[in-house]
Amino acid sequence: MSTAPKEAQILDIEPDDEMEQHIREGFSHQSLDALQRFLDVSQAELAQALGVSRQTVIRNKKKRGSHLSAQMSDQLYRVARLTRRAVEVIGSREGGVAWLKRPNAALGGHRPLGLLDTDAGCQKVSDVLGRIEHGVHS
Repeated sequence: MSTAPKEAQILDIEPDDEMEQHIREGFSHQSLDALQRFLDVSQAELAQALGVSRQTVIRNKKKRGSHLSAQMSDQLYRVARLTRRAVEVIGSREGGVAWLKRPNAALGGHRPLGLLDTDAGCQKVSDVLGRIEHGVHS
């Protein structure tokens, strides 16, 4: 049986055959803290990106002895994956995080981070990052 990834690994996501199992088993609660620190956002902003209430984030952070649910782990994986992609495309942690937080005309004036709560929103953000990566003005 595989073990869930450590909190430091949540932002070092490589697609692998075990990720689905890690998500099903649930990431550690420290993963929420790690993502919040990496993005330098409030609990409310993290909750919005994950598509949950601020109270859900607080409640999950207090459960230190157990793991996140598979659903919360999947949401966390989605946000972490797009965060990593933004950092890679923009070229730095600071630039990628800033890009995620800034309103973007190609996204109808929405902040990319605010669209990561749904799969469709993630696809839009990923598409814009692809255009940036290939030199198309976005």
